[in-house]
Amino acid sequence: MSNSIREIGENIKNSQNFRGRVSFDEPLCNHTTMKVGGPAALFLEPADTLSAAEAFLKCFEAGVRVFVLGGGSNIVASDDGFCGAVISTKLMDSVTDEDFVLCCGAGAKIDSVLEYCAQRGIGGLETFAGLPATCGGAAYMNARCYSVDFSELIDRVEYIDLNELSQNSGANVECCVKMYHNTDNGKEWDYKLSPFMGKRTVITRVYLSGKKKDCSEIKAECEKYILDRTQKGHFRAPSAGSVFRNNREFGSPSGVLVDEAGLKGVSVGGAQIAPWHGNFIINTGKATAFDIKSLVELAEQKVFERTGFRMVPEIIFL
Repeated sequence: MSNSIREIGENIKNSQNFRGRVSFDEPLCNHTTMKVGGPAALFLEPADTLSAAEAFLKCFEAGVRVFVLGGGSNIVASDDGFCGAVISTKLMDSVTDEDFVLCCGAGAKIDSVLEYCAQRGIGGLETFAGLPATCGGAAYMNARCYSVDFSELIDRVEYIDLNELSQNSGANVECCVKMYHNTDNGKEWDYKLSPFMGKRTVITRVYLSGKKKDCSEIKAECEKYILDRTQKGHFRAPSAGSVFRNNREFGSPSGVLVDEAGLKGVSVGGAQIAPWHGNFIINTGKATAFDIKSLVELAEQKVFERTGFRMVPEIIFL
């Protein structure tokens, strides 16, 4: 790690506009569900929106590369780590509500939000029970669970406009915090697609529309979906969830295509295509990012040779 990275980190830590945690050489394997990844040179955990904006601004001014990390449930971090700054939303995890509209920090875990809902009789999110994701990540990826898109629940989204922030002198970062209102009847959303993809924006809060529901009914439905995930093997071993997107035009789910290519159970190093689900790659104990990427490429190649269809990875390689 260079001295400049440490100086940048200390500068952010000592800034009067930053609240949160700053660390160096932080192992990314501790922050991803796949449990792989080398150290991030600088690891920042802002406590709120303006602290996040301050962290981004300081990194931009110093010319440091930045990666935003939510729950790490669809990330495979490089074995070599990340030489820039990783900004984690972990501490931005508040959950409140008003008139059945939930205000969730980007780092709020889905299960924590559902626990909050079950205690207060706010329904609507039950199909997402057991999803190892944060609200910010689920909004960004437009997660889909049991035929329900996360975008169907979104009322509005608070985000930082990084283009404006990078041009800001630093005197006032509040002007770079914007609000997206989901009023277009879903036209900007699609399967695993959101209006925030491909843009220099960072989600900081998500407002979700709920509805009044009996607390015991919410708990029962959540337990039902968690049980189904458990029976399907979602929690048997560390993974990054579904590896490939399903293509509804092609027809067959990606897991079926991988299975029909004879790849279930195939291993490379410590990574394995799950014997029980073709669209899961699991860490059997000592997997590396190289092992996982090799399996992804193998599956892509074999399915293409057999069907002529190119599967699109859903997981992100950092």
